[in-house]
Amino acid sequence: MGVKIDFLSISNINVNTKEEAILQLVNILGKADYLADKSLFEQAILERERTLSTYIGHEIGLPHAQSSGVKEPCVVVGKLSKPVKWTEEEEFVQIVFLIAVPRDNQNNLHLKVLSNLARLLMHEDFRTKLSELDDTATVALLNKSVKEDN
Repeated sequence: MGVKIDFLSISNINVNTKEEAILQLVNILGKADYLADKSLFEQAILERERTLSTYIGHEIGLPHAQSSGVKEPCVVVGKLSKPVKWTEEEEFVQIVFLIAVPRDNQNNLHLKVLSNLARLLMHEDFRTKLSELDDTATVALLNKSVKEDN
């Protein structure tokens, strides 16, 4: 990808709505010091999700936003304890990849990350492996797979 991006992974997130899932992952980014302004990033990611759903099938959501509230690019993977309704069409999500990229990023990093993740997630074996791994192994798999995909 040409630019470094970090991955975090958290399992067994207990939420009831898409918004709760997104906000919980934003909180994780804030606690891990990836955000300069948490409320600014929350606003950007929720607005982006309202504009167009980030559901991609297979119980996976890819909410993403560029925001001046982000200090360093990061993807946090949230594995929910139960699927939550993601769209008005009754599509449910159990794994969320929340992508946070600084607003001033000039090389379209968020688009590169989105396309790489979408390409990887098309493969059933990758999705199966991802759902079975613990958080440390999930981060290792994503670091390896995203680098190999370039």
